Amino acid sequence: MRTTRRALTVLAVAAATLAPAVARADSGMDPTPERLVLQPPNLPPGQTCQSIAGDPASVVAAGQRPQDFSCAPDNLGFRNYISEMGFAIAPSAFHPARTTGVGGFALTVDASYTRISPGRASDSGQLYWHNGTRGSVDPNSNRTSIVNNDPDSILQIYTLKARKGLPFGFEGVGALGYMANTSLWVVGGDLRWALMEGFRTGALGLLPDVSIGGGVRTLTGTSKFYLTTAAVDVKLSKPIPLADSAELTVHLGFQRLFIFGDSGVVDSTPNVDPLAQCGWNGVDPQTGAPTCRNKLPNGADASTDFSNNFTFDRVRLHRNRGLFGLTYRYEFIHLGSQIAFDISAPKENPGIVGPRQWTLSFEGGVHF
Repeated sequence: MRTTRRALTVLAVAAATLAPAVARADSGMDPTPERLVLQPPNLPPGQTCQSIAGDPASVVAAGQRPQDFSCAPDNLGFRNYISEMGFAIAPSAFHPARTTGVGGFALTVDASYTRISPGRASDSGQLYWHNGTRGSVDPNSNRTSIVNNDPDSILQIYTLKARKGLPFGFEGVGALGYMANTSLWVVGGDLRWALMEGFRTGALGLLPDVSIGGGVRTLTGTSKFYLTTAAVDVKLSKPIPLADSAELTVHLGFQRLFIFGDSGVVDSTPNVDPLAQCGWNGVDPQTGAPTCRNKLPNGADASTDFSNNFTFDRVRLHRNRGLFGLTYRYEFIHLGSQIAFDISAPKENPGIVGPRQWTLSFEGGVHF
């Protein structure tokens, strides 16, 4: 009974570190890929593709065609945004090489802090974090700003994680995480195998533990894009017995990370309703184009805004990460810290401009 009360106390303290972040979240870092657009060339003075979509008659009056000024996707900005976000949500491999054992179980709360590059522009010249995140909301009008003037420089993810030992040196992990200052969640799982666990005695027992594993994480909470990361890792660790039932474990490793980003259909002019503007009258059976009751001053259908929906190019990236961490265990109490960092520069992926990233993680929980 006393052990159970202690375990609940530890979990309550760990959960208390998560609660303030959830409570103060204002979703200012929610994704807005509809702002990652490139303006067409030869725009009339004072106009943008968004303003023309809202008032196509203004360019018709000047003898121009509004369909020549549609918004184009900023694929390089989206690619860099996905690269840095993918690094943040990736499987952390935050564990020693030794598993919890066949009958073992661990329940922990993790806090991870990942560096991003909020002031960096892609090769398209666009600030992808300024344009790609929501920003503040005016408390008087409740309207969102058109650009995030002060995006976070650190992405914070708080995760509840359960580890369960399995036969033959295997261990399964389930994870559910929340990204602070957004409405996004991260879910996933890991599976790893500790080689020769429990089979070494004598001099061989002095060698470090070795494990190989893999994990998957996916981002939920938005339909504007789909982001999944997968990783494989190799870990080495060595427990160091301390006095009074305490143990300190040093662990290091290498991780190969794969990032998969796919776009949903993005409306680059969300303030314009193409159906209402057009006066939707069905589809032309010959061409498949929309037919409209509403007309432009030149007599053409008011169907311009339909061309402002697009998808970004798919993103496929890889990263090589180093891992170093410390874990402290006293009886059932489990505490740890780890840093994951880029070994090679992200720019080895075409179109990526950001510097090396790192993730600093802290963990607390119970281990039975």
